[in-house]
Amino acid sequence: MAKFQLIAKSFKRMEDPVCPDSNRIKYVCYVRANSIPKEFDNWMETNPREQKMTTNVAQKIITSLEENSNFHELNRGILMSAESVTYNNQLNIVEIELTDTAIHGNIDGGHTLRAILDSTSKQLVPDDRYVFMEIYTGIDSPVELAAARNTSVQVDLKSIEELQKSFDVLKESLNSMNFSNRIAYKMNEHYNDDIVPIDVREILAIILMFSQTVYPFKKSDGTLNDIQPVQCYTGKEASLKKFINLDKYSREEMIKNMSDILPGIFSLWEKIETNFNEYAKTAGKNLKGRKVIKSGKDIKNNSLINQTEMDYIVPRGMLYPVVGAFRALVVIDEKTKKYKWKVDPSLMADKIASKLVGIVLDEKNDNPDAIGKNSNLWSNLFKEIYILAYL
Repeated sequence: MAKFQLIAKSFKRMEDPVCPDSNRIKYVCYVRANSIPKEFDNWMETNPREQKMTTNVAQKIITSLEENSNFHELNRGILMSAESVTYNNQLNIVEIELTDTAIHGNIDGGHTLRAILDSTSKQLVPDDRYVFMEIYTGIDSPVELAAARNTSVQVDLKSIEELQKSFDVLKESLNSMNFSNRIAYKMNEHYNDDIVPIDVREILAIILMFSQTVYPFKKSDGTLNDIQPVQCYTGKEASLKKFINLDKYSREEMIKNMSDILPGIFSLWEKIETNFNEYAKTAGKNLKGRKVIKSGKDIKNNSLINQTEMDYIVPRGMLYPVVGAFRALVVIDEKTKKYKWKVDPSLMADKIASKLVGIVLDEKNDNPDAIGKNSNLWSNLFKEIYILAYL
């Protein structure tokens, strides 16, 4: 629990006009900007995106705050949720009580709040700068307000789902992996950090290729399914929606059941990407002759998972079908429903990856996007591994 006192003017309490008996109350006021405490920075979990302060919009907010006395009229303001709000009209002090970081804190106007906190710390905010503030009490979740209010730059689906804790099971399963701290679960996350973020949608797309809930490679009669997880490459947002559209129990069970094979999936991606050039050479192919694959001493690139330095860039359209083919090695224990590998995918890659890469590079269409969308190619690569593992 935390209590903050801010200097405020024109304070007004507004009851819900539709349900006046509810405990949902809105308070509005003009708050003196430099009276907002730096501790507000600890109450930002309710905002669906991180603040990217290098954009033109953010820089304009900072300039207006520091230079324009009419800032309170020109800026849209800050939206907060709180446990309680009280106002001393003699001292012009509003007291805000926050108790739960999952519900209380900044919901909209995060860039404005961040600009105020940053400029105040540099003593660049005059005493005549005010900001419009709305404070709601009595709300059970910030999600609906966040989705409705964050419209200047549309909040994406993953940011809203992060507020709803939809990724908690995924975070738990990936926590021990060395790239887990780089996963961006909401907009602009890690932008200001000295790391290269990985969009959670990409992580989900890679995982779902191996999911027998979303893309089972066998039908109920035991025959092979013709449907290939091509959409994992073509639509990262579609993969996110497939994950979200599973009911909470189903998606949590899916991830928990897949947890034992997740390290192998991402190790496999890393191995295929960082050894793609060697696999090509073994298959008698030369990457330098490929317009879509950049290679050479001047190429500075890092792999997706471990950020391994590479002197070539392989398009995702060529990587997804190769990595996805190894889903043929997935086996589900009939009793526990836990996923396991029929054969260690790394050992299988040593045997067949060069052949798979050769098949991809033999495609007549050199367009990596067309390659990634080619369901026949996905099927052929999958069958190569399936035959080697089972027949």
